[in-house]
This record gives sequence, structure tokens and C-alpha cells, in this order.
Amino acid sequence: MTVSIRTAPGTAYPDDAAFSPSESYPEYPWGDIASEPNPVYGMVRDLFAQLGLDKENFGTAEWNPLRGFVPEGSRVFVLCNFVYHQRPHESRRTFTSKCIHGSVLRALIDYVLLATGSEGSVAFGNSPLQSTDWARVLRESGADRVAHYYRERGLPVRPVDLRLFVTQRSLLGHTKSVEKRGDGDGLSIDLGSDSLLTEIPRQDARGATFRISDYDPRRIEAFHAGDSHHYVVHREILESDVVISLSKLKTHEKVGITCGLKGFVGSVGHKDCLAHHRFGSPRIGGDEYPASNAFLHPLSRLFDWVNGRSQDAPFQKLAQISIRTLGRVIRRLGLVTTGAWHGNDTCWRMALDLARILHHADRDGVLREANQRRHLSLIDGIVAGERDGPLDPRAADAGTLVFGDDVAATDKVACRLMGFDPAAIPLVRESFRTMRWPVATRDADDDIECVLDGAAVVDRELEPVLGRPFQPPAGWRDHLRRRRGGR
Repeated sequence: MTVSIRTAPGTAYPDDAAFSPSESYPEYPWGDIASEPNPVYGMVRDLFAQLGLDKENFGTAEWNPLRGFVPEGSRVFVLCNFVYHQRPHESRRTFTSKCIHGSVLRALIDYVLLATGSEGSVAFGNSPLQSTDWARVLRESGADRVAHYYRERGLPVRPVDLRLFVTQRSLLGHTKSVEKRGDGDGLSIDLGSDSLLTEIPRQDARGATFRISDYDPRRIEAFHAGDSHHYVVHREILESDVVISLSKLKTHEKVGITCGLKGFVGSVGHKDCLAHHRFGSPRIGGDEYPASNAFLHPLSRLFDWVNGRSQDAPFQKLAQISIRTLGRVIRRLGLVTTGAWHGNDTCWRMALDLARILHHADRDGVLREANQRRHLSLIDGIVAGERDGPLDPRAADAGTLVFGDDVAATDKVACRLMGFDPAAIPLVRESFRTMRWPVATRDADDDIECVLDGAAVVDRELEPVLGRPFQPPAGWRDHLRRRRGGR
């Protein structure tokens, strides 16, 4: 499959009430037209048109570009990047660099509905951080307006929060409450020896000491004990016929970039199963920080102790506030911690484990040889994110959208558009080694055919969309600069 790229420097997200198109396209079925310009809708349309999808019907009311990917009557899930709501210090523009925008979602779903027909359905959402205010992130991204538009018309489109645990935190950082949702909505899938985490040398009889910042380490290690590697995936995903990754063109401090592949983490209901890094430095088998930061081991022990205590333990609120404050101080001092560097050999494996599950696990969670559902990828880079993504990116006006039916291929293209060498980012490089993608014989070094604004190119020929490479996260800076020439 050829990857489609559409660029339009200076493009801004529209502020129309429902993000309807500002032009009456022949295939547009709803009738309403926005009074203000909506260039994003036209760019999404161009992504499909320049690939020649349903070419014989283009320009007519019968044009249905996604019919070859989305069978009529399909149950479709759009896996969005809703990482976290807007924070007090964050500008509106910065927020749009970390979360997908409703205008891209609306245009995509319009064309999905053309393909599914009257018997299909569409859900959209993901599993954001546990303390995310779901209603706020929908409102601030404009996704609530998209949902309202379809609801008014009686169309089968709904937002879904995939989290099975939701927490509330105070502004100071302590946990105020934990809401547990129905376990029946999640299915625990054990990859066992098929997990990429098994390639990591064992530290003791239990295996590696996996960690997630601010989580009880005993819970994480229980999911990855011995030869078992369990992931709790939401049934909404497993019961879908088609999954569309709608991600941001954005950097990520733990895996380099956060596009379609990293977005599979949003399918998980229990965050406790997500191995983000391993305790300590490489000197003791960890990848939490470089060996040069081994002096942080006592602090890592302190964080483990606090995160493992009951919420009712004496002075627990004060302890939680203290370690979160201490963590912020460490980051401001420029010290790498919590696996936020290129030496993190855990997080990319976890993300590709989930990619395997979403491609090969059937509705009952049984892994099959054949792909169990179709996957598409659309990357929103109208406003992109650089530096310390995924939570603290710096906004960059990239004016770019990327589409394809191979998530690894679109992520590799995204690397090129960001000015990064895909071989320097294990998440992307190893996806071709470990996954049975639509083209099973493809190698990471093979050219990806692209259409860039109507012109045929291969990914090696792509230039950074900002006219310069994206600024990497702090823990990746030297690593990616050294590899920048590798194209």
C-alpha cells in the first residue's frame, strides 16, 4: 500500500460548530456546509483521492474511497490520541499539538460512514491517562461537537472511554479517589513466550522488574510474572472489524515518536499491565535512566515504597505530593528518569506486543496466524508536537496529514517527515522484524512508496515538513543527532 501525504503550510484547524466541509462535495451526504473555510476536511479528502481510491467514481455522488478497506456493515473503532486534558499552564495551541483535533476526526468518520452503510457503526476514543477528565478532553479537542453532530442525525457514532480504572488527583498531585469500572469490559490476554519482553534478560526467578511511574510496582510485576505477559485489552477493540489509528505527529520521550504504533497503548483498560521501563540503570539490568544516573537508585526505591502503600497509610497524601514534586525537580535539572531516553529497551516492546494483539487476537483473545481485523492509520500533523512529548510537547505548525493501511509504514514515513532516521527508533525499526503486516516480506530498509501532494516519491526522498528536523525529547537528543544522516 502506498502512503498518502498531504501538506499545506500555514493551515489552521477550523472553528466551525461541527467541522462540516466548506465546499459541497458530490459525495457529501449530509447537506450542511460550513460558512467558514475548513481546509482540513479538503486535505483528508485529498489523502484518499490522490491514492486513486474508488477512482472510477471520483467526482460523483457514488464516490466511496474507503469501501476497499471498510466492508459494508463493519463495526469500526477509531483509536484516537486523547492523552490528557488541557492543563492550567498550557496554551490552546500547545493542547492541539498533543491531542487529535475534532476537524480531522469528523472528516474521517464521514468517509467511514459512507463505507459502513446503514448497518455499520463507529466508535471513537481510547484509554487516556487515568487522571484525565474525559468530558474535558472531548470538549477541548472538539470531539464532543463531532459526537453531538452525529447524535442529532441519529447516526451510529459514539465516543467511548476505554479505561477500567479512573483516578482523580488534586492539583498538588495526591490521589483523591479511584473509580473501578466493569472488569467484564476488559479481556486479559497472555502473550507468554510470544511477548517481545521475553527477549529481555531475566534479573531473577520472577523476571525483569518492570515499572510505570506512579503505579504500585507489585501490580505491574503481577501482569508480567515469570513466563506470563498479560495485557488487558478493551472488548470494544477486540469486537471491532476495523481499527483506525488516528494519532498525532508528535515526539515521545520513551519511544522517540508517538504515532500509530505507540497509539495501540490506548486500547488497554488496565494501565497496570503496561511495562514502561525497568527499575534502575543498566548496571542492575534496568533502563529507567543511564548508568551515569545510577545515583538516583535510592530515589527509585523511595518512589516504589510510596507507590506501593495503601491510600489510607499514614501521611500517604504528603508522601505522594513529595515524590511528584521531587520528580518535577529532577526533570527540571535535566536528569533523565522514568525511562525517558533512547536507552529504554522496554516501552517499545510493550507497544509492539499490543500491536500484535490488535492485529492477531480474535474476539475471545486467542492469537491467530491471520490478521483478525483491518487496520488503517491517519496521522494528524496540522499542528504537530516536538521536544518533550507526549505530555509536554512544543507546538509546531506542520500542516501535514498522513494516511495508509500499514501502521508500520505510516510511522516510518512520519519519522522521515520529522527528520528522524527510522533505524534509530526501535519502535519503528523493530516493527518490521516482529510483525506480520499486510506485506509480510517487507524489511525495515525497504522503500515505502508515497504520494506527496500528488507526486510519487519514496520515503528516503522525503524532507522534514518544518524545513528542519523536529527537536527530539531531551533523552533522545544526542542519539538522534548522531543518526540524523542515516536516510
